[in-house]
Amino acid sequence: MNDITLDMDIDIVRSFGYRIIDMIVSELSDPSVRSTRPPKQSDEILSALYDGPLPLEGEDPDELLSTIQNHLIPATTNLLHPRWMAYVLAGSLPLAGLTGALVSTLNLGPYDPANTRLTMTITRWFGEMLGFAKDAAGYITTGGSWANLVGLAVARVRRAGWDVRIDGVAGHPPLVAYVSEEGHSCLDKAMELLGMGRNQLRKISVGSDYRILIDELEEAIEADLAAGSQPFCLIGNAGTVNTGAVDPLDALAEIASRHQLWFHVDGAYGVFAALVPESQPLFVGIEKADSLAVDPHKWLNIPIEAGCILVRDWADLTDTFSLVPPYLRASSGNSEVNLMECGIELTRSNRELKIWIALRQYGTKRYAQLIANHLALTRQLASWVEEADDFEVMSKPSLSICCFRFVPPDLTSETEEAEAYLNELNQAIEMALAENGQALVSGTVLHGRRVLRACIVNHRVTQAGVDQTLQLLREFGHKLDKQLRV
Repeated sequence: MNDITLDMDIDIVRSFGYRIIDMIVSELSDPSVRSTRPPKQSDEILSALYDGPLPLEGEDPDELLSTIQNHLIPATTNLLHPRWMAYVLAGSLPLAGLTGALVSTLNLGPYDPANTRLTMTITRWFGEMLGFAKDAAGYITTGGSWANLVGLAVARVRRAGWDVRIDGVAGHPPLVAYVSEEGHSCLDKAMELLGMGRNQLRKISVGSDYRILIDELEEAIEADLAAGSQPFCLIGNAGTVNTGAVDPLDALAEIASRHQLWFHVDGAYGVFAALVPESQPLFVGIEKADSLAVDPHKWLNIPIEAGCILVRDWADLTDTFSLVPPYLRASSGNSEVNLMECGIELTRSNRELKIWIALRQYGTKRYAQLIANHLALTRQLASWVEEADDFEVMSKPSLSICCFRFVPPDLTSETEEAEAYLNELNQAIEMALAENGQALVSGTVLHGRRVLRACIVNHRVTQAGVDQTLQLLREFGHKLDKQLRV
């Protein structure tokens, strides 16, 4: 019987490695060459990527790399583009990205003691740099959605009042959580997945600054207690994705403490602004949180996937997730922390190395400078919009998100008809810019009004790029106004 392996000749591995590096360097050499959004996919691209029968025989690796280079990359969104200012997604870092090849090719074990130590180091670093706790525990997740899910799972175990892991939630008082109406949709999904249901996530109104209304929150908690429900978690926003608003965390911490609620903070987007001295007052109270969701692949520009949930003690995670059957006891070991007992996964990728190397390469001072620059760029954008006669600011920036809309100078009426037209016009401007591909902002709805939303977390964004993007939006605005207005 012949032995069969899937190994490649080592010289061929080297040559393909060099070719992949060349593909990466080609993209990095001028990230603006490729459109922010991929063009409509041609039949050639669709056929090369999606068609064809199940392969029975192996194919030439050189041709497979050519397919990736010529068909897949051109058909993907260009997050590296220097005028990418849409959503809360950022570019990537070359060195941290290249470590992904090491992790994947060598299958660097996520549960080995060395990697466990990386996790412990990273979570301690994050806890210290964000003012959460100098000895924070935590788990590296795929992103903010998963981090928030873990935070609510821990809250459910810690505040349900019964053994929710054994008994579940049926037959007990409804478990209720609270967040502002600006909370991220992943929180709704987390309530669904944890069996509590979306209806048990109370959405509290926000004021003109898009921060949670404290009085309404207090009334909602008292009403739920009177109705026999079980409030268990209060969620504060440390930078909403719509406007970047930061809730009054200190006030929320006091309410959570008074009602014995778990205080979870969603800082996936905005909490890294706490590195900048001028922004630190926004985050007073975060040191009183029980858990904190952060997302390094956003503002830190660390390659996707890289999220993190921080808690006060490792027992918060192990009491929520630990389950060691006989076939895993040999793997559990005697180490201080075993990551298999801190989350739902058994087999998982090593997400820690790229975070560790990025933090070591740049340091918190460099990141603080980058974030401070982004805050300044956002204020500059808001200033340009305020000075213009064809734009208006729709939300004053508190972090690096500016919401505004195009308003033709001669359109002064505030009738329902005019507002409906402005909604149509601004959505058309958003789509026109996306199709143009020279820059990208997203859109959202604030108090029923369709607005343009620029979010600056991409480390390649410059003042010139912001100015060019605003001019493109202006050109599309006037052009589309002539076409659409009756």
